[in-house]
Amino acid sequence: MVTWPLGPALFVGMGVVQSRLDGAVPMAPSDVLYLVAMLVCWVVGVVLTWRVVDQPAGWAFLGLGTALAWSGFAELYAGLALSSHQASHGPLMATFSDSSFVWWFLFLALGLQFTPAVRPSSRILPILTVVSGTVFQVAALLRSTQLERPYADLVSPWAIKGFAGPISVLAAVAVIVLGLCLLASVYVLVTAFRRARGDARRQLLWLVAGAAPLAPGVIASFAVSYAGFDTVAGWVLSACVITLALGAAFSVAKYRLYDVERIVTDSAAYAISTGSVIAVFGLVVVVITKSLPVQGDSQLLTILATLAASGVARPAYVWARRVVDRRFNRRRFDAVQLLRAGLAQPSPDLDALLIEATGDSQARVLFPADGGWVTSDGRAAVPGPHVVDLLRRDQVGARIEFDPSRCDRAVVEAVVHEASAEIDNLGLRAELAKQVEQITESRARLAGAYLEERRRMERDLHDGAQQRILAIALQLRSARVNGADAVLRAEVDQAITDLALTVQDLRDLASGLQPAALAGGGLRAATDELASRIPVRMKLDVIDQRFSASVESAAWFVIAEAVANVVKHAQVEEVAIRVSANRSELRVAVLDHGVGGVDPQGRGLQGLADRIAALGGALSAGDQPGGGTRVEAVLPCG
Repeated sequence: MVTWPLGPALFVGMGVVQSRLDGAVPMAPSDVLYLVAMLVCWVVGVVLTWRVVDQPAGWAFLGLGTALAWSGFAELYAGLALSSHQASHGPLMATFSDSSFVWWFLFLALGLQFTPAVRPSSRILPILTVVSGTVFQVAALLRSTQLERPYADLVSPWAIKGFAGPISVLAAVAVIVLGLCLLASVYVLVTAFRRARGDARRQLLWLVAGAAPLAPGVIASFAVSYAGFDTVAGWVLSACVITLALGAAFSVAKYRLYDVERIVTDSAAYAISTGSVIAVFGLVVVVITKSLPVQGDSQLLTILATLAASGVARPAYVWARRVVDRRFNRRRFDAVQLLRAGLAQPSPDLDALLIEATGDSQARVLFPADGGWVTSDGRAAVPGPHVVDLLRRDQVGARIEFDPSRCDRAVVEAVVHEASAEIDNLGLRAELAKQVEQITESRARLAGAYLEERRRMERDLHDGAQQRILAIALQLRSARVNGADAVLRAEVDQAITDLALTVQDLRDLASGLQPAALAGGGLRAATDELASRIPVRMKLDVIDQRFSASVESAAWFVIAEAVANVVKHAQVEEVAIRVSANRSELRVAVLDHGVGGVDPQGRGLQGLADRIAALGGALSAGDQPGGGTRVEAVLPCG
């Protein structure tokens, strides 16, 4: 960026030297065209390098504008030094002025060669261009031949007289090679345009139109200059430079050849709005000073003009931005305007608005959820290959899917930027819809599990305790009818044994529901009692604190189910149970170092997950890094 001020500095230098000439060199129409060419090239170069620093074409245009400024400065300075002796180094600056055209050709060629859609794979042409231009400049400083008009009587002060012939031949060869490189650059551009298709062809259209006059213009300027009409040659070259720079600028405006459309639109909108503010300020000053008895330096006048300018600043920018956006990309502008109008309506349907604005019936908004993606109504979806991501804190908050054959990506990006707030709101609604769907599924599973558990209890009671009690009743009735003491005693003993088994069956059935120790002593007492009944060692780290009955019951079922799975499948001799709590959460973890391979979607764990989710908690189950299984539940207890 440090090279940006070189052009303006040389331009200011031209003005200073021109002012000291005292009208000795009046400004001709050709000079005006020359200044326009210089400013256009410099502005295009600044815009391109501002957005894409590593884009060589931008630096080539910036170099071209600076080279034009250097050529004009060298010519004016040489005229001042040679005519009035008010400056030193007149012959040297005359030599630089006489050979400065070489830098025009050099940067023109590089600007064409480094266009993104044209950039050659080989570096031979750019290297040959730079080398030939540099060789000519050095030869021009060292040759002892007389300079061209208007310095025909001067010789370079750095000339080496003994090698006048060879150096002149070297300079001639170098300038011819440079001219051929420039023509080759035009040929490469035209060839790339002829081979391009679709967007690539439209991308090069304006640049080719701007570069088309360059080849005949260079040849004509050589011929005209050789015939002695240097002014006409300057006209021709200046016109060629202007058309090339404008072609590049229109390429930016139409098809984002250098990807700086946003920079150009912002700059243009701010420039127009700033001009409007200045105009309003000046108009207020003129109207007040002409219509009211107010002095021009009055503070009241300044305050009123400032207030008026401040009031018009925002509307002027909005108007200017609309005008510029419509000019640069009408399709994108119409899409954004349609979206704004739709969002202004009560309860807008963003999916329908997105389809209408983009013209893509396949466009839709997707949101991240549980490692996957869901639509706005909570249904699972898989994004396609063409998407635009909406980022929030370096995370993808939403993904907009579109069909590139129906809608340009730039239009989708503009629509997403405009609707970002509404997309965030829609994401919250999608998350809520997903949770409602999960709750509905969880309730259905809980209802099914409840019915299944009820059937199991009925079956266990019918096949176990109920049958034993009926058998005992029949045995006692038979003993009474029999009447023998020995038979009665034997039947009573058998009944006592069967009653003990029945009691154990009922205890086993009840233990699948909730142990009495849980109600009496909490999780600490329940786990102690569990440790005395299972065939594996239990390593307990359980907080001795009471919680609500629903929380304790859910935590107990997690422990009981996980321990039962360890006993059945883990093939270990020890299981660890950890229960901890803070002000808001109760955390339960059951760990083992067995074979692992737990299925979180299994029937038992899925039922626990539904039970925990009904209380606002979460259950996770998976293999541990070192082997074994970890089942963990987090329950709100605040």
